[in-house]
Amino acid sequence: MSLHNDERGISVIIGTLMLILITIIAASGLALMVSGMQKDAMERESHLAAVESENLRIISIDPAGNSTGWDWDSVNVTIMNLNTVDSRITAISLNGVHARNYMAKGASGDLDYYRGYPTGYNFKKRVIVPAAGSKEIYLNFTEQIVIESNESVDVLGWANNSDNYTYPLPNHPRVAYPYALYPDMDCDETVCNVTDGGNVTDQHGNYTLDEITGNITLIGTAFGGSMTNNSSYNITYMTRFDTFASPLQVRKNEPITIEVITSLINIFKRTFMPPVPLAEVQFEIERVMDSNGSVSYRDYLILDASDSFDPDDGSITEYRWAVWDNSLGIYYYNLTGMKARPVKLNLTTAHNIEIDLEVRDDTGMVSRLSQRSGKITIP
Repeated sequence: MSLHNDERGISVIIGTLMLILITIIAASGLALMVSGMQKDAMERESHLAAVESENLRIISIDPAGNSTGWDWDSVNVTIMNLNTVDSRITAISLNGVHARNYMAKGASGDLDYYRGYPTGYNFKKRVIVPAAGSKEIYLNFTEQIVIESNESVDVLGWANNSDNYTYPLPNHPRVAYPYALYPDMDCDETVCNVTDGGNVTDQHGNYTLDEITGNITLIGTAFGGSMTNNSSYNITYMTRFDTFASPLQVRKNEPITIEVITSLINIFKRTFMPPVPLAEVQFEIERVMDSNGSVSYRDYLILDASDSFDPDDGSITEYRWAVWDNSLGIYYYNLTGMKARPVKLNLTTAHNIEIDLEVRDDTGMVSRLSQRSGKITIP
């Protein structure tokens, strides 16, 4: 009986089993922890590899502006992706000032579009530079991006003119530019009554427009509205985006620094130096024989820009000359080449001649003699 009631052996067995179970649970937890750590380590290594392998090159720029002005109005920046995976641009700056909104062109040279509108890029909507491809970023730094569009309002579903009628406008800019991505977008709408000869419908008391959703609500006659479902209405949109916080001044004779930040927090930067235009004017004499055999001699000019150079160790790709004959008020501007001769310029009668030279380098930078050292003047 004493042996039959002795449970000490059972307790030992249960304790041993519990110890084994605890050991298994601990081992499983440790294995799970090790597996999680290994996964995190692999993800970190993969991220670091992606960061190290990302390779964007800012290969060229194409500045544009008024031909007689001192400042550029805009610049196109071409970015090439030398990696085998896509890259996303989080931010782009020019001379240390970040662009708030900008547009981009693909390999075809056409602007990117989304739902019928040019795609606007910013910190939230990022440009994708395709693997082994390129993207051209358009930066306008003197004014806003302005997009015009229009559409007709469908009032066929408005059965009762006395009630309000809400209609989601399918072509409203908010369709392509949702508020979450473009909170600073500014849009003006003008509603015209096509049936009434295109007269503008006053918004006050007639309709409301939700600038976040892009829905229009026509106010029924019971609430003081005058619009009806017997008329056709057309809406014209004027959409604006700020390109920079304030107009950016970029001088034509100064360097341009482009900095690109990607979603992997890589920074790619390049400074473009303007070429240096140097011009020399040579006076030459030529022997001229007329149809009667009479010989005479006349002076002419040779414009020489061979000393011009690119401080970026690039090359000059284009030379353009402009010559003014102020005595006759004649402007010769269609002269190109490293050396040029203004054949229509008559030195016998010309006085107070002004000569200007514009050179462009292989990265797209342009510089003008008149904006650096001044025009060449011949009394």
